[in-house]
Amino acid sequence: SLRAMASPPLEEHVFLVESFELIQQFAKQFQDKLCGVDMCMEREHGCQHSCISTPGSFYCECNPGYRLNVDGKTCSPIDACADGRHGCQHLCVSLRGSYSCRCRAGYYLSHNKRSCTMIDYCSFGNHSCQHECVSIPNGHYCRCRSGFTLQPDGKSCRATDLCNGVDHGCEFKCVSTEGSYHCVCPEGQQLQADGKTCSKCGAGHVDLVMVIDGSKSVRPQNFELVKQFVNRIVDLLEVSPHGTRVGLVQYSSRVRTEFPL
Repeated sequence: SLRAMASPPLEEHVFLVESFELIQQFAKQFQDKLCGVDMCMEREHGCQHSCISTPGSFYCECNPGYRLNVDGKTCSPIDACADGRHGCQHLCVSLRGSYSCRCRAGYYLSHNKRSCTMIDYCSFGNHSCQHECVSIPNGHYCRCRSGFTLQPDGKSCRATDLCNGVDHGCEFKCVSTEGSYHCVCPEGQQLQADGKTCSKCGAGHVDLVMVIDGSKSVRPQNFELVKQFVNRIVDLLEVSPHGTRVGLVQYSSRVRTEFPL
């Protein structure tokens, strides 16, 4: 009948009393509700921060950023970073009842206020690097493209002389280029398909007969120049019985074969 008559919540308005101790407790609760006694005002509660009255009793409560100690009266600051759930990528700084994330030097806090992004120092004006600028925490450094070497000033680049740093295998001469190298042959010789060795111009095998003027009007000094010219030509040829064959004819007042093919 009482449950049908009482207003909800029934657990606060309908009581089943089974012992004297419960009768005393019920009587006190009933009196407190009727009289509206503020227990925090009536007695020395000892709460460090706030006292909250309840019917027939009270309890202590702490300000935001603090938690109630086991004595139920005093309060201690809450270390929001201690539980490890803050989600800060770098550093967590505890505040009263809260926390904030901070980044290490060389980084800035992202929009989500938790993760950190490295500062791009290369985006700040003219970094003076000849080729490339590379950002690092707290600064930057200059880097050269492939085939170049960074100079002592830390900014300018010079083409690497690969001919001095690799086993190029060139038969005659190695010439360095930007990031690479190539072989060259002396004048009058051709570079072979392997890009390293040189072939003489006479590799095609010919029969060559040279006719020179040996008359007195040529004079000895000029005749020596003619012989040097003949020698240079022959030196460029691969002379052999089954290769290039060379013959020489000299004429003046008469014609004579100096040597046949």
